[in-house]
Amino acid sequence: MLGKSIKIPSFIYSRKKMNIMTKWYQKRDFSIKVPLSFQKKLGKLQQKDASAKTLFQEMWDECEDIAKAVLETKYFKDILNNNLNPNAYGSLMVQDAYYCFKAQNCYTIARTHAYDSDCSEFLKGKEQSYKDYNATYHKIWHIREDYGVIPGPEIKEYADYEAYVASQLDSPYLFAVMLPCEFLWNWVANQLEPKASKEGLYYFWIEGNAGSPTGARQMESMLELYRAEIDENKAKEIFRTAMEFELKVFTSATILNLSHYGKKEI
Repeated sequence: MLGKSIKIPSFIYSRKKMNIMTKWYQKRDFSIKVPLSFQKKLGKLQQKDASAKTLFQEMWDECEDIAKAVLETKYFKDILNNNLNPNAYGSLMVQDAYYCFKAQNCYTIARTHAYDSDCSEFLKGKEQSYKDYNATYHKIWHIREDYGVIPGPEIKEYADYEAYVASQLDSPYLFAVMLPCEFLWNWVANQLEPKASKEGLYYFWIEGNAGSPTGARQMESMLELYRAEIDENKAKEIFRTAMEFELKVFTSATILNLSHYGKKEI
């Protein structure tokens, strides 16, 4: 009837909204196809002592306090409560594009001085996985390269630190600095998933990051493969530094920096 609006039932609106929103988020997965010969090598490594903790497990345990702090940031509380400011979400996703383009470059750089042929092949696979993922930024956010983004200081410092590790340190250390991003996002999503409403505005982010962290587990195995060749304390320091950057990024994500008026939480 003219002059009257038609009220759409909330459950229909939410489901339509979710169908639209999931098209705007690519599932975050940087796993690669590992050659059979390499799978056998990793399999033998895992059989040595299944009860012993991997280096990654030790690093995660030592940094779990940081992970919990990330989960408690306003950014993720607002995602869970369906009231995250869209400006905060969009701003971080655009900056994440910058981070991911830079991450792809890190694997390219590390390959130039890979520890051995197996490491080189793995780095090549990771480089391609980021290249494939980054292509989604072309369509969704209209971003083609990292130089098209003005990153916040937290993201820029994080990416610069990863570039330093990739270029200046032995290639296995790259796994230590890259693991926090790949595993933490998955861990946070898995923590939020049981509490979140599937009709929630940002449930697509949770769904796109939850599940099994296959890519991170592959890097965990790689790090373990070269464990005897690197300084464990140095690797742990690198991992903690990256975890601290993750906390800085998500803490700053809900703070709008207005150059003339100072900073404002959104």
